[in-house]
Amino acid sequence: MRVVTKSFWPVLLLYGFLSLLIWPAQATASENVLVTNQPMIPLSQAVSVFRNSGDPLTLQALLAQQNANLFTPTNKNNTTNFGLTQDEIWLRLELHTTDSTPDRWFLEIKHPSLDVIECHIANQKDGIFTSQLNGDLVAFNQKPYAHFTPIFELQLQSKQQYVLYVKVKSQGTVTVPLKLWQPDALWQADQRSYAFLSLYYGILFGLLVYNLFIFFSLRDPIYLIYVAFIGFLGLGQAGLSGLSYQFLLPDSVWLANLIPTTATAAAGIFGSIFAHRFLGNTLQRLHLNKLMLVYSLGFIVICIVSILGHYHLAAMAVNLWGLLFALSALILGSISLYLKQPGSRFFVLAWISLLTGIIVITLHNIGVLPTNFYTINSLWIGSAIEMLLLAMALADRINELQNQHQTAQAQALHIKQEMINAAKENERLLESRVESRTQELALVNQQLLKSEQQLIFQANHDPLTQLANRNLLQQKIQYLQAQGEGFAVIVADLDKFKPINDQYGHAAGDQVLLTLAERLKIFVEDADWVARVGGDEFILILPHFDQKPHLQDICAELQTVVSQPITLKDGTRLTITVSVGFAIYPDDADSLDTLLSKADDAMYQHKNSKSFN
Repeated sequence: MRVVTKSFWPVLLLYGFLSLLIWPAQATASENVLVTNQPMIPLSQAVSVFRNSGDPLTLQALLAQQNANLFTPTNKNNTTNFGLTQDEIWLRLELHTTDSTPDRWFLEIKHPSLDVIECHIANQKDGIFTSQLNGDLVAFNQKPYAHFTPIFELQLQSKQQYVLYVKVKSQGTVTVPLKLWQPDALWQADQRSYAFLSLYYGILFGLLVYNLFIFFSLRDPIYLIYVAFIGFLGLGQAGLSGLSYQFLLPDSVWLANLIPTTATAAAGIFGSIFAHRFLGNTLQRLHLNKLMLVYSLGFIVICIVSILGHYHLAAMAVNLWGLLFALSALILGSISLYLKQPGSRFFVLAWISLLTGIIVITLHNIGVLPTNFYTINSLWIGSAIEMLLLAMALADRINELQNQHQTAQAQALHIKQEMINAAKENERLLESRVESRTQELALVNQQLLKSEQQLIFQANHDPLTQLANRNLLQQKIQYLQAQGEGFAVIVADLDKFKPINDQYGHAAGDQVLLTLAERLKIFVEDADWVARVGGDEFILILPHFDQKPHLQDICAELQTVVSQPITLKDGTRLTITVSVGFAIYPDDADSLDTLLSKADDAMYQHKNSKSFN
């Protein structure tokens, strides 16, 4: 069982670090968006924002103040995530179409729980605005499109300029991730979203039915409490994703708006009761018998506040109270683990998972973390892992309690001669279980070895080109120095690489780097003798090469090979060049830093000698 516990740590740590540390690449904010024939265009980083904390504004009132410089570009560390705020949020951007721009588009705001969303668009020729209304205060069956996220249809004519205003007001978290879709691309993205949601609710439904069967078999109330916990947790997630509005309550605006906070608080009620029963022995030893009941009472109050219509207050309270509850459960679970209570290992892992999700979503909701795949879905991922681990904790708890019972029974029956045969059978079963656990241990060790190998590879290689990174490069050079062998290093730096990114996009730049990496491998015996040490800088190690004329020939051949045209995915042909420089060990330098520095200086001399248009 210890092996199973250890195998979850890398997964959970990786999930936590990804959620907290991965920040999306930010582009320079601009209100102008060129709409061509792309399947999807992200708009969040191109908008300007006006936060209105005063009286509500109509579009006409806003336009009357357009000379007041109300709008400011989005903050690069925040984009369109505004946290728990009651401000009225206005977003503005301009769309420029070309002769290849399709007529029909959909503007998607992938945050279904926003209360009111207004979309206003006008052709700058006539300035006549077309307005649409959406949000979860609009009955689902009254929306123009049966879609689980708010979408607006936009009709765009070619070679025109449009101005778009989006107004958002909500009592909960205000996050406005904007994307412009072509219809077919939106449909394909929807299928991926439904697949993700189906997986989540498939896991939830399986655990729910399984634990219901266990409850009816054992009549232990803790299983029924667990079923209620995951049921309400799934319902709250359905409210946040828009599924409850689409499939359960398409006619009831009030209930659909109530579900996300109220169902989450209800899950907190049963989660705290579950923790109270599961950690009963630990709570008694620490004289904290009432602690989890206090949390349960707090969640009940949050439910009542939400039902009474104070949604903003309830949303803020459920985030903070839930975070405090998860921290307490984790601390008490860790104490139970120290006291070797049954099932405590999986219980701790479960609350680590949920706590990670809660921390990330809470920091996202209050505007600290940006909007990306991990922050938006952190509670989904964390709760799914938590549900699985809590089910395993219950199973482990039963297993350990049964083991304790069997041990006591075996000791009692040991004094009776007539139970010798039964004792032998128990011994045979124990051997079978040991063999099974041994096989599990071997499988887990294989998985750990594979994970270790993957981590070693990732630590020593560039994630894009799979070439060696600076760390592996230094190891290779130090190995050659230790062998006392002469070798040469060649520094190759792409010329005018930034304009390629600027003109053709980062995907084209990545293709150029991958092509260059393949071409550089030609000049070495082993791919690990080529390293990417910067955005567009590469270093080659040539063992046993210590003759300068020969190296000059290699550099010339390298430039010829690299300069062969590259055909991008869109058919564009590019010709790239590199500046190179080399240094020889130990003729030019006897230390790693000096050797690389001289090769780098030679490369820059080569680059400076060129004439770029």
